[in-house]
Amino acid sequence: MDKHLQELLQQEDQKRIDEELRRTYALSQKSQGVAIFLSLLLAFAAYIYTRRWKALMVFLGWCIFIGVLFGDGEEGEVSLPGLFLASTWAAVDNCAAIQRAREKIELLRSGQNLDSDRRS
Repeated sequence: MDKHLQELLQQEDQKRIDEELRRTYALSQKSQGVAIFLSLLLAFAAYIYTRRWKALMVFLGWCIFIGVLFGDGEEGEVSLPGLFLASTWAAVDNCAAIQRAREKIELLRSGQNLDSDRRS
């Protein structure tokens, strides 16, 4: 029974690793130019394009926090510097994520172990 349980755990670990690799590969195939363009249109659109849902939630949370913290109290008004900051943040964050995904895929293609790179 113990051996069977260990095999099941190994299979689940492999499924999780395979799913993470699929997400990383899909992200590495995205265009940084499109991510920047979408960030300029609507800051959160780049997160939808890259399908980075957790990062989108963090981004929206920070936007709400910054809006409450630095808002001038007028209901419904949006500051242009705030929009510029959000667009810039979204563009840089999504481009960096795409670049990290491309580097990770390149490491896998070259046969290097990712665990040894995480430690350094």
